Amino acid sequence: MYQLLIRVIVSKRLRDGGANVIECPRKISNVKLFLRQFLYRLWLLLLGAAVLSLATYIIHLMHGNNEPVNLYCTLILILIVILMCFVTFYQEKQTLQVISDLKAVLPTSCIVIRDCKKQQVPEEELVTGDLVVISAGAIIPADMRILQSNGLKIETSAITGDKEAYDYTHEAVTTYPSVFEARNVAFKGSFCLEGDGIGIVVRTGKYTVLGYIINIRQQVSKTRSKLKMEIDEFVNFISILALIMATVFFMFGSIINNFQNVLDHFIIGFLIIIVANVPQGLPAMVISQLAIIGRRLASKNVYIKKLDIIDELGATTVVATDKTGTLTQNMMVLTDLWYNRKHQPSHNYVNSQSVLDMNCPKPACEQPLSDIFVVMSVCNRAHFECVRSSQYLTSKKEAQMKISSKMSNMGQVSKRFTVLNSVTGKPTMVFSMQNNEVEAKNICKIDDIQQTDEVQCESNNIFEHNHIYGSPSDVALLRYVEMFSSVEKIRVNYITVLDMPFNSVRRYHLVVARDVTELSEMEKDEKGMNQSSAGAGGGGARVGGGGARVGGGGGAGAPEVVLKYCNYLQVGRECLPIDQELRQECQAAWEYFGNEGKRVFAFAVKRFFISDANVKFTSSDIVLENLIFLGMTALIDPPR
Repeated sequence: MYQLLIRVIVSKRLRDGGANVIECPRKISNVKLFLRQFLYRLWLLLLGAAVLSLATYIIHLMHGNNEPVNLYCTLILILIVILMCFVTFYQEKQTLQVISDLKAVLPTSCIVIRDCKKQQVPEEELVTGDLVVISAGAIIPADMRILQSNGLKIETSAITGDKEAYDYTHEAVTTYPSVFEARNVAFKGSFCLEGDGIGIVVRTGKYTVLGYIINIRQQVSKTRSKLKMEIDEFVNFISILALIMATVFFMFGSIINNFQNVLDHFIIGFLIIIVANVPQGLPAMVISQLAIIGRRLASKNVYIKKLDIIDELGATTVVATDKTGTLTQNMMVLTDLWYNRKHQPSHNYVNSQSVLDMNCPKPACEQPLSDIFVVMSVCNRAHFECVRSSQYLTSKKEAQMKISSKMSNMGQVSKRFTVLNSVTGKPTMVFSMQNNEVEAKNICKIDDIQQTDEVQCESNNIFEHNHIYGSPSDVALLRYVEMFSSVEKIRVNYITVLDMPFNSVRRYHLVVARDVTELSEMEKDEKGMNQSSAGAGGGGARVGGGGARVGGGGGAGAPEVVLKYCNYLQVGRECLPIDQELRQECQAAWEYFGNEGKRVFAFAVKRFFISDANVKFTSSDIVLENLIFLGMTALIDPPR
């Protein structure tokens, strides 16, 4: 009954407020688009010359002089105009079709909370009052008031024109500023760069600020290109000059002949002079050159909507454009791995479509590759489209019930404890190693990860490889891990305790997670013992520094940020103390990838004992030191 009530309310609000769609200008018909090409002033000039030539032919024919030259001139001029109009029509139609195809592939769905569950719904079905999940890399689907924020940073250049991204919060403003200055209201069309949050929809469709701006934009007259203005000026000059010359010669001829045979003087001294002043070959030459250039650009996937703007494009010395998705495919691909102090060329699949199809040959299972895969999966905010066991697409209540049931079946006992800082005596959680002999345990093997419940996935028909949502970098990492193992099998074994998203200040993404499987084994072996120290080594929680990034993009971070928190480098199953030589070796690796225009991720991990299943962390509890550096990956966004 409750679900039925939700559907009724949504349907009513969709009826009252309309779909969450901003109406675009009505699509012009092919006939109207073709006829509009004849309004070009060069074509009007040629058509005028054709009409005068036809008039000359008719007048000569009425006087018994059959001179087909003027008729041929008329037909040639009309044929040239029709042919050139068809060329410009085809170019504009092709560009409009490309734009229409691009709109079809844009993401048109978002995650909302309805009936206490996260659901993926089409963007046009959003209604006022919907709770929308905001994630990094997503476009805000409607005007909304932010109710929950976690490191949320939104860029609003589509609305305000300001390229700088600002921190947004759910807190109420103390004063009464303009809604554009309030940092708790996100507008449709804005772009979430960092963090995540939840917002409640307040306006949809044409009632949004973006809809109002587009409505005003449609009422503004379109500006003409520089080439078109120059051609219009030239046509006006030629027309005035031709009329003046024709009038002068007509008057001189009439006066000299005492105004006898005025009709002959009108034909010879007026019409023919006007036609002679029209540069019949110029329009065809100009449009032909523009069409050739437009075809060359189209072969390189650059489509020009209007041929006359090619002149301005050719006169441009610097083009300021967004790289991602404009000059590149907006499809990040993992191309290189660096671990065990060496570059792994066997994973270089940048020239292969198999990366996108997720069917690459599997690498040899060696450490610390399995640990890198774990950090890639857990320290990652990308998620699959369909609702599975992923913590991102299940409600918190359901996740807690599932975890409690699993731990109960495993015979685990929850114990509460407080970790005290030995220096200050205050409750805190300090990550510090007690000795230099760190054991690199094999926490997760690829063979174990691959043992997934495939039968259940197939029977439920809820797993689709290619539908992954998140930032391009996170999606690339998740796609790569999914080729060799199961991301969901990894994630279900870890309970996220703290998630500090990447930002431009920290320049790393930190996740503290509980390893359910290892905690179970530890508690079985040490039954009855209550651990009260966080620095005893082993497993149980994981710190992933998987957000450090460098190279092919601005504001992505640098691996040296992660490396400076690390005291050990894992090589195989051993952990070597990091000295100056190892630091220089790591730096040489990420500089090599960065010089190739690639984005580099550095991964680090920290293991320690905890025995309380309900332990809480905050960002102030974290002191990063003595992390284990696992390796690096390099990503690239291939050019179009």
